[in-house]
Amino acid sequence: MENNTPESMPADHKNSSSAEPAKDDSQKSAAVKRSPRPSSRHRRHSSSWWVRLSIFISWLAAGAAISGCYWLYMQLDVQQAQQQMINAELATLTQQEQALTLEIKQALITPTRRIEQLERQQSDYTKAYQQLAELKQAQQQLQQRIAIVAQRSPNHWMAAEAEYLIGMAGRKLWLEKDPQTASLLLQTADNRIEAMKDPALHQLRKALAQDIAATKAIKTTDISGAVYKIDALIEQISRLPLNQVDTEIQPDPLAAPITDSIDDWQTNLAKSFKQFMDGFITIRERTTDLEPLLPVEQHWYLVENVRHKLLQSQMALYNYDQKAYQNSVNYALNWTKQYFDNSDSNTQHVIKQLEQVSQLKIESIHGYQFKSTPLIQQLVSYGDMMPTEEPSL
Repeated sequence: MENNTPESMPADHKNSSSAEPAKDDSQKSAAVKRSPRPSSRHRRHSSSWWVRLSIFISWLAAGAAISGCYWLYMQLDVQQAQQQMINAELATLTQQEQALTLEIKQALITPTRRIEQLERQQSDYTKAYQQLAELKQAQQQLQQRIAIVAQRSPNHWMAAEAEYLIGMAGRKLWLEKDPQTASLLLQTADNRIEAMKDPALHQLRKALAQDIAATKAIKTTDISGAVYKIDALIEQISRLPLNQVDTEIQPDPLAAPITDSIDDWQTNLAKSFKQFMDGFITIRERTTDLEPLLPVEQHWYLVENVRHKLLQSQMALYNYDQKAYQNSVNYALNWTKQYFDNSDSNTQHVIKQLEQVSQLKIESIHGYQFKSTPLIQQLVSYGDMMPTEEPSL
């Protein structure tokens, strides 16, 4: 409030008056300087037009970019659809190709099998043809031989029969160890040679007579009979009683009983003392080795061992092995005497049979070659006892 006093007014007025000329000068100088520039309104109008234009161009560029992206998306979608269609078509073609390949394979199975069957038939026919050719050749050779034989003497058939009989006699003698049958076959062959009525065959008949005599002189063992005897003994072994100790006390028949009379007290006392002394000490004398008796539980093992030895003796008979046969029978005989009751009648019978079987001598047939074999072969081959060259077939 004090600043509004009249005293201060002139000073302020002076200041304002002095300031006004300075302000006017500054405005004039500023006006001079700003005179070439346009007005602010005009500048605002021109700047808004350029902004609008740039915004419009930006919108156009954004729209073009969006349109391009959409177009590319659509193109990619179309390409994917086309690719899917192509893949589907490829899968369909692949399936069709596989089905067609399977059909072709199945269609080729039957022709392939037929071809293989035909090849096998062809090979079989080839083999059959070769066999037929071989049979034809063999038939021709046989016919030629028959023609050659037919030209010979009819006695040739009797000679062939005699050769067969001599061969059978050799097999009976060497394989079956049967000299009786072999001698009968040789005798039959001699009858066939005799029926030929050929004096030139006296050497053959002489050789046959020697073979018959040598065959009859062969001593043989009745192997079958011995085997049957051993079979009977094997069946009897299981029924033999064992050699056991007799535990029953036999009363002394010479010992008189003690009387009840008082008058015989001296005699009864002497008898009682004698019985006491006889039963107090017992002395037995034995001259042989003491051997333990076989328990009853081992009876089965004993019987089976004896049977086994008898079976071994049968096998030795078939093999004509005298040593093995003798050992087996001796083992069975010793075990029977040692472990079975020798007082029993069945045991005594078995021991007797074993002793008889153990004395059997096995006569082995050694290799004997018939003297008539080469002569009969010569007669059949050449038709005569003198060797002549056989015509080539």
